[in-house]
Amino acid sequence: MSQVKTSKRKRVNFMIDEEILKQLNEHCHAGDRSDYVNQALEESIKAANRKKAFELSEHFIKKHRIKMTTAEIIRLKNYGRK
Repeated sequence: MSQVKTSKRKRVNFMIDEEILKQLNEHCHAGDRSDYVNQALEESIKAANRKKAFELSEHFIKKHRIKMTTAEIIRLKNYGRK
């Protein structure tokens, strides 16, 4: 498991389904779980932010009747991805 960038961390307590915990334990050792979950949450939050930004831009484009090419739409959709 690759190390997540070192930053200030805080302990949290939350519940997850037993099946998800079982799968998590299959993917990483107990000592690596925090890094694994942290990375997964970071990726999920980035994806949610991209989706929200795309929806806002789509609303703006429709509201202002802006015409875009397919290439421009794809470039906008993929903005910020690796």
